[in-house]
Amino acid sequence: MEALVRLRYARILFEETDNNLEAETALSKGIDLCERNRMLDLKYSMQHLMARMLHKTNPKASLKAVDGMIQDVEAYRHSAWEYAFRFLRVSLSLSSSAHQDTVSALHHLQKISGMANRNGDKAVAAMSAVSEALAHLQQGTSFDAVEQAQRAVALARSHQLNDELRHVFQLTTLIQMVDICCSVLEYDINQSSEKLKVMQDLMDQRLDDPNWQADGSFCIPLSGKSTGPSSIDTGDILQVQNGTLLLSFNWLPQQDLYGLSYLLSSITLSTKNPYDGQKAEKFVHEGQRMVKSNLVEAQEVTESMVSASKRFEWRRTLYCNLLLQQVFLACARTDWDMARQTLAELREIADGLGDSFPDTIHCLMEYATGMIAQATGDLKGALVIFQSLISPLTSTAGKTTRHDPRRDSAILAAINTALILRDPAHPSHSNLTSLMSTIESSCKNNPNKYIQTAYYLVWATVQTGSNIQTKQFLQQTLMSATAINNSQITCMTLTFMSWKYFRGVVGEQAEKSARAGHAMARKANDRLWVSVSDEMLAETFDKQGKEDEARGIREEGHRVMMGLPPALRRAV
Repeated sequence: MEALVRLRYARILFEETDNNLEAETALSKGIDLCERNRMLDLKYSMQHLMARMLHKTNPKASLKAVDGMIQDVEAYRHSAWEYAFRFLRVSLSLSSSAHQDTVSALHHLQKISGMANRNGDKAVAAMSAVSEALAHLQQGTSFDAVEQAQRAVALARSHQLNDELRHVFQLTTLIQMVDICCSVLEYDINQSSEKLKVMQDLMDQRLDDPNWQADGSFCIPLSGKSTGPSSIDTGDILQVQNGTLLLSFNWLPQQDLYGLSYLLSSITLSTKNPYDGQKAEKFVHEGQRMVKSNLVEAQEVTESMVSASKRFEWRRTLYCNLLLQQVFLACARTDWDMARQTLAELREIADGLGDSFPDTIHCLMEYATGMIAQATGDLKGALVIFQSLISPLTSTAGKTTRHDPRRDSAILAAINTALILRDPAHPSHSNLTSLMSTIESSCKNNPNKYIQTAYYLVWATVQTGSNIQTKQFLQQTLMSATAINNSQITCMTLTFMSWKYFRGVVGEQAEKSARAGHAMARKANDRLWVSVSDEMLAETFDKQGKEDEARGIREEGHRVMMGLPPALRRAV
């Protein structure tokens, strides 16, 4: 009883106060008491809490302590606690961005997987595999990070038909979400849409499931081979239900998980948004509504102040990501008023959070600000913003993860800058060549095919030398844009090709080229490029004596043009 009281007292101090010294004292005395009386489960639970507590102030010492605990439980073959401590080691390691910590996390996940397969713990093996997939996606630095994640997801799926896993719907949902992320990052639009439908059906089926926990935790069952030294219920890490030992994990409450699924749904359907009834925007609006209500309304959940604060912070970050997604969706269909309005709300939150506002969101918010300025004719303002973002390209050293928003926003800012400087009349036009050289390696070798494709298009438009090289870049752009289903870049490429190679030319091929750009601009629902392609098609009709067709297209193009910002109306 005394040991349990000490554990609960220390847990309260850890979760509700900053009195770490008092908590450590309570745990140290509790651990001594447990050792004298051979209460190993309680001792391990205290050591688990001690490691988490230590990680707040001394991460390296915490990792070293966990390694020592793993050696102890491994020597005594206390498998349930070996799972617990290795998963803790993985969690602590992945909280760091250091490459060696990621390698260490993957090592421990492999150890967990091997042990789970020997013990017949299918749910543990699946949890280990999906954790490995997440590690590759979040921290991977190699080009094959997504491929490695897909292999891990396939391994997790191989256990899904097992009865142990079928009842842990949080785990099956997590596997499905990670699988969707892999397909999105592989630019497989059709496959990701199919997987999204499976996830949505799965979550609809579980909407009223009584097994949802208010705090978002879930448990996975362990086999008889994995029982602890006494297999008592310590109340947090190991639990016993109906004689079955369970390993507990913290995750997302139902409302938060559904809010996250709306964001994932919107991202998955982003490329189809201009021509499928703006479903991506409908999902993002529903996600905003749900998350905002969770931020405002009090949640009837018994949890510590620390947990409640973390939960609130997580929801606010999710809401910011939903706003950012809406900004980019509005930009993609040239709804600059909506983009500005949403960006203003996001900036208000950012100003309120100050230094605690996530860098990964801030850099993308700034890029969106510059992009809107450029798109509405404020080129000076856009350049100032882009220049502030470009600096990481030359100042950042060392390895970065495969998907790094700071690096990618810097590259995109440089590409947008090149589009401004390509005008020979621009005062800084002479800097264009050096700028393109700076981003060449970052773009050509970039795992992000959207960035790669945009770079090829910009290089083709600024190329003043070899006509053959320009054609090669345009061909590469068209192939890449088609592969990733990007109708906007396809439209821009076709329109540029029509302007460069068929301007003033009379003939069937010239008309086909102009029509192709016109059709793709309509599909992309991009008002600027609709007005440009309409005028080019009208000029083509004029050259061929098709005056009626030219008049109709030109009138429609003029109507669209009048809906553009004033600066663009003058330029078109």
